[in-house]
Amino acid sequence: MKIPRSFEEILEHFGGLIDDVTARLLESYAEGKAVRVSEALSKSGRVVVEGKVLRVFPVRHFDKNGRKGKVGSVIIEDDQKVRVNFWNEAAEVIDAGDIMEGVRVKLRGYSRNGEIHVNSLSEVEVFLDFVSVSELAEKEGERVNVKGFVTGLGEPEKAREIYISDETGRVRVLLENESFYFAVDIGTYVEIYNALVRDSTIYVDRNSRFIVGE
Repeated sequence: MKIPRSFEEILEHFGGLIDDVTARLLESYAEGKAVRVSEALSKSGRVVVEGKVLRVFPVRHFDKNGRKGKVGSVIIEDDQKVRVNFWNEAAEVIDAGDIMEGVRVKLRGYSRNGEIHVNSLSEVEVFLDFVSVSELAEKEGERVNVKGFVTGLGEPEKAREIYISDETGRVRVLLENESFYFAVDIGTYVEIYNALVRDSTIYVDRNSRFIVGE
């Protein structure tokens, strides 16, 4: 039997047992098309969503009725925020550090009680979107991912300021964690995730990720 994929096929297959909203969600899931988070939360069932990761929570292990498992959670944002729970195998994407604040994810999961649940690694796609230095002026007040080479260091006594450059320009970076300052030198390659852009400066705070490359 042919698997129903289009909106019309799905309505016909369920014979009036579901409404148009649910049929649209099932159509998007079958075709792998992401829907807005608000739409995904409007009904219970299979959904595909895409959004930016705002916060990552540690994976926790549990033992319920003799059954062991683990779950990790993140908050993502599209047209609204939603908590996504990664169960068992899917939680490995958090354990491995592949999901962090600032990355974009596309998820196939299940919408239930105002949250989205993901059960398999195959249902998770992670995208690293970087902004060039020349584009930062258009991102005032936003959180962005940037990468480049360290081309300047502030006073060691303060250990708060560095400068990074890419092929499009140079930008000042203020560090909340002074250990980041001492982890780099001139010429060090760095990747910065979920940093705040304000007054032509990048602010790396506790919600940011600072990765020192080779």
